[in-house]
Amino acid sequence: MAGERGGDQELEGFRQRLEAGLPGLTKSQQDIASYLLASYDEAAFFSAADLAARLHVSEATVVRFARAIGYGGFPEMRRQLQELFRAKATPASRLRRTLSDLSDGPGPLLAKVIDMEVQYLSEAAGAIKPADFDRAVEILLGGGRIFAFGTGPSAILADMAELRLRRLGVLAIGMTESGRHLLEKLQMLRKDDVVLAAGFHYVRLEIVAVLDHARAMGCRSILLTDALGPALRSKVDVVLAARRGSVSTFHSLTVPMSILNALILGVAIAKPEESLASLQRFQRLRAASGLDDTGGGPGSPT
Repeated sequence: MAGERGGDQELEGFRQRLEAGLPGLTKSQQDIASYLLASYDEAAFFSAADLAARLHVSEATVVRFARAIGYGGFPEMRRQLQELFRAKATPASRLRRTLSDLSDGPGPLLAKVIDMEVQYLSEAAGAIKPADFDRAVEILLGGGRIFAFGTGPSAILADMAELRLRRLGVLAIGMTESGRHLLEKLQMLRKDDVVLAAGFHYVRLEIVAVLDHARAMGCRSILLTDALGPALRSKVDVVLAARRGSVSTFHSLTVPMSILNALILGVAIAKPEESLASLQRFQRLRAASGLDDTGGGPGSPT
């Protein structure tokens, strides 16, 4: 356990080194930083040429990046990546670290988890510029339809956005599929639509395809993410940073879900009469149809 904690500290130190250097990096170098934050294990045994080819940058850019974040050169940075790889900050080890932290000291487990989530939320409050949040709300309000994208754990966010926006009278379409089924939704995009995408930790092919197609169609887009901002910033109109705690701990959806709730409420506040009228129509339809969640017929209690 002590060795694992040491590996966690090294991983967090590497992340802090990258984040501290981000403001002075070029866009290509920021893309490298974002990739290493998410995929250090994959890059641990790459040569400079391999890493350059993986990210479609020049080998010289990779070498300059290593020096820009304080290493003597690429070989030194790769040795650091290999040490992190051996520490294996996998989902299992992140969970193990969190369980260890929660087991230390007295106090009820629920209270400890709530305190942890409150800390993450406090950090998130200062991570998003009010102007960026306001712009995201304006984009949602100006869209013809809102396509909410998310896969894996992020699918929960897309489903929630679709449900709550629809109840406010906004035509929202969830995109939680992959492969051909995702493309069937993508081909529906029109110029006046908006894409609200959530993606964390890894730059997956699906999120790149969604954002690239949205840009090609002239759609505006919003990205809810943790470490993917540098890699995907050029593909979207607004990035909302949803830090979910240390990379070495079990990740929670509390922060991105809170930001999403704020966006939805921002839409409702901007058009209160339409939002309330839509909810009232929905309530009347529920009462008249008998198709409520109780599963009963028209005579069933609500």
